[in-house]
Amino acid sequence: MTKLLTIILTIISITVTAQSTDCGCFNGIGSSESDKPSLTIKFRNGTTLSVCGYEQERISESEVLISEFNVFNCKTVEQLVEYGAVQNCIVKKDELGLTITELKYLPAGENWKWEQVKIGLQKIFVKENQLVVLDQKPAFEQVKIDETRTNSFIEQLRKIRGTGKIDSPEEVLGRLEILALNDVKEAIEILNDFENYFNYQTDGAIAEQWKDAVASVKWIRK
Repeated sequence: MTKLLTIILTIISITVTAQSTDCGCFNGIGSSESDKPSLTIKFRNGTTLSVCGYEQERISESEVLISEFNVFNCKTVEQLVEYGAVQNCIVKKDELGLTITELKYLPAGENWKWEQVKIGLQKIFVKENQLVVLDQKPAFEQVKIDETRTNSFIEQLRKIRGTGKIDSPEEVLGRLEILALNDVKEAIEILNDFENYFNYQTDGAIAEQWKDAVASVKWIRK
């Protein structure tokens, strides 16, 4: 009887321990209490965090591509960080903590091919037994775009200055943004003065893209 009671108490103890360390999702920008976390991480001070949102790709057991997500403190239910629907991030956990790398689609490849470029970095870790949530910092690394291609594009823009005619404003804004991030002075000037430069009124998605591009360049180059 004593042996059976010991077994029962052991099972109960294991169950309670599992429940106490279990970490789920909570109501946030891209999750609810019924969702399962894409990642969880437990620190040596006992704090457990969950990453909950729209998982686009499972890169590995410890790494996901995700957007519209929160990082929650499972004990306090506090939202530690929040990223919106247009923010694509790779979130990775390791022995040092949680790393959030924000990516952005820009025409940074050969022949202006659109591809993901790293623009921001944020880290969460424990130091001296305290949870530390660092602010996001710019993490853009200049890409190789040959001078001939750059000059050819800028020359094309000069020819349509003030005409109000832009065949593909999304493409033009994308190229201006990546060149501005590469510190091309004329591209920065044209991007900031986009509507006046081309005599072109932006609206809808194009207006949002322009505002976002200007803000991104300002933030990364500050």
